[in-house]
Amino acid sequence: MTSTQKSTTRTRFALAGLGAGALIISGVTAMTGAPAHAEASTSTATGISVSGAESLAPQPSVSSSGDIKTAGGPVATKSGAVVATGVSLRAGAGVAEASVASVRVGGTTVGPFSAKCHNGVTTVSASGSSSGNLKVSPGASGGSKATAATITVSAGAGKAITVTVASVSCGVGSPPTTAPGKPAPSKPGKPAAPTKSPDRTQHGKPGDRPAPTAVLKPGHLPVTG
Repeated sequence: MTSTQKSTTRTRFALAGLGAGALIISGVTAMTGAPAHAEASTSTATGISVSGAESLAPQPSVSSSGDIKTAGGPVATKSGAVVATGVSLRAGAGVAEASVASVRVGGTTVGPFSAKCHNGVTTVSASGSSSGNLKVSPGASGGSKATAATITVSAGAGKAITVTVASVSCGVGSPPTTAPGKPAPSKPGKPAAPTKSPDRTQHGKPGDRPAPTAVLKPGHLPVTG
């Protein structure tokens, strides 16, 4: 092989290698460039949270991006200055609901409150008017997140208690449903065997058997009527 032929062969191998590399790179680009499926949005529902002169982390609370989950029960701050009763929560794909029957702050009780979210749209309801140093501020409906109400109590000397009541958030989705199982078809029963009539000739009572034929012996006369 001449030097010219060797050079041509090396050039062909180099070009082939570049072509393979370009294919690999384009394949990787196509794989990494493909958009991933977005995960289902997680729905949440919370009873109350307290901040300021009294504190309480959001509770009870429930969240789910699939099956409906529930929580509830009364809840209070450590000192007992803030108490919420009748808390009921549920959350699942595309749905979140929170309701609180009443909230007592100090000696004042207000309520009920509720917040609902279905497929990313919220609605809220709040009862109870402001009284003395306690102020009830209803929340707003419409977005994917909402709070039924915020209660603010002035405690004097620059101190205050803020209670957030019935908060929800959700995205678009539907909780999975389980199709009801079909009952197994019943198998037809076997017909009962026919009952055989008793053979009175063979198995009947002694009185049912035919009388034996009389055998005359010498000296005996048959009886006639």
